[in-house]
Amino acid sequence: MRRSTLAMALLLAVLFPVPSPAADPGASGEESEASAATSGEEAASKPVAEADEEGAAEERSEASASDESEASSDESEASSDESEASGEESEKPAAEASADEGEGEEESAFASLAEYGRNVRTQFLTGLNGMLTSPADPVMAAVNPPKAFDKASYTYERRTLGFGSGILLMFYRAFTGTLDLALAPGPLPVLSPVPRYKLIPGFEHEDE
Repeated sequence: MRRSTLAMALLLAVLFPVPSPAADPGASGEESEASAATSGEEAASKPVAEADEEGAAEERSEASASDESEASSDESEASSDESEASGEESEKPAAEASADEGEGEEESAFASLAEYGRNVRTQFLTGLNGMLTSPADPVMAAVNPPKAFDKASYTYERRTLGFGSGILLMFYRAFTGTLDLALAPGPLPVLSPVPRYKLIPGFEHEDE
């Protein structure tokens, strides 16, 4: 019984062999089509992925460029603000310096004008005093002769010489006093000699 059963199974196996998966052309075609389809899908998905990556990279570059432009604009605005602030700060000292210079010029002009007024006053009063006191020079020179005449032997000689020198001094004092009165507003210094007497107060000779 067993032998007959095995014989029948062998006969069936010989007559109707079981097709192997490798030998099945339909199955292999389907598998090749499936593999081709998957490879096509992969090949099609690769450009899409690359395009997506390129788009993302472009978006990132655009975002970074916009950020950099915003940062540069912020820096330029900050630098412009700093330059404006520095310009205002530099304008303040310049204005203060110009104001100080203006005040200094006004003070110097006032000081020079005051000095000119004092010089004119001194020269005018010195000349006027010289003209008024010039007649006293011969008398005082005769009473107190200059020391240059001490070598004279007699007193009357010394007095005579002193009187003559007093007359010369009188003319000189009157002449220079007249010039001082006339040229007081001018640039010339005081020409009158040191006054013997001060009949007019309020001045001081340069050589006193």
